[in-house]
Amino acid sequence: MKYKYNILFICALIISVISCSPDDEDSIVSVPENDRTEQQVTDNDALEIFLNTHYYNSTEVSALANPSMADVVITELLDGETLPSDVTLLMSAVETKTTTYLEVEYEYYILRINQGGGAESPHFCDKLRIKYAGSLMDGTNFDTKSIPVSVDLAGYVPGWGRVMPEFNVGTFITNSDGTVSFDDYGMGVMFLPSGLGYYADYQETIPSYSNLVFKFELLQSETADHDFDNIPTYMEVIEADYDLFGKDTDEDLVVDFVDGDDDGDGTSTADEVRVETFTETTRGALEATLAALTLESNQLISPVKYNTDRNNFTANRVTILDSNGNGIPNYLDDTESEIIE
Repeated sequence: MKYKYNILFICALIISVISCSPDDEDSIVSVPENDRTEQQVTDNDALEIFLNTHYYNSTEVSALANPSMADVVITELLDGETLPSDVTLLMSAVETKTTTYLEVEYEYYILRINQGGGAESPHFCDKLRIKYAGSLMDGTNFDTKSIPVSVDLAGYVPGWGRVMPEFNVGTFITNSDGTVSFDDYGMGVMFLPSGLGYYADYQETIPSYSNLVFKFELLQSETADHDFDNIPTYMEVIEADYDLFGKDTDEDLVVDFVDGDDDGDGTSTADEVRVETFTETTRGALEATLAALTLESNQLISPVKYNTDRNNFTANRVTILDSNGNGIPNYLDDTESEIIE
């Protein structure tokens, strides 16, 4: 019973941070909400005006082998000013994207500086290693992380979960002095309507209904498993709809991605899959071991974890079992007792 209450607490905690900004140090004050459909029209008009009246230093950035977010300079085109020849108007450079959130269709915009040379792209609910800088359209900076930080997309503003899967991570380099660095990382700028940001919530540095601009460098991603049940979060949500809360298999009001017993049969999800653990003293050695594995269609690799107490790296090969052969995995099947192979 205590375990179930702990899961309920985790679920409530995650719900409380959805739609939060990357910088949550300021207190959040909610104000009466405008109609979302009407506000989206206002927000998009403002974004289009911004994109049509601002440019970035495209020639300078494209000449750099590994541009950083600090290298991208966005400048306002003043009335009567001619667009310089070595820059690009933002509206001519961005990609227009659409998404549905809370039954409202939103448009948002991506300036893609570098796709990223790594093999992986994050899921909308994964964890990232990233640098970023957030600002309002008037240029006011409200948050900058110039040193890499770890973030959980499940607790960030909805726009991040749409944009980050559009990019690949960087390549990981171990330097001769033992430090690490990243090369060829995903890098760009996102322009979000308030409905994919804070919306009506007010902070000291972010007024209600503020459109948001984020520069970012996507360095690494990690497949999230929020309830530590060996089933990745992206498999326990409705990924196509960016919906964290759409799956509750046992209808116990605890959604699957934070429910340790998805089918409610009294056996934890973690005990309804087969787990093989691989351990190496370095991340590189473990990744090489994992890359050499041949995975069956019902197998996956869990995130690599560093164990501080043992000074090693571990990852699991997880086999999704269907003991009674009815096409429903054990961890989602409460129709009969299951035999763990």
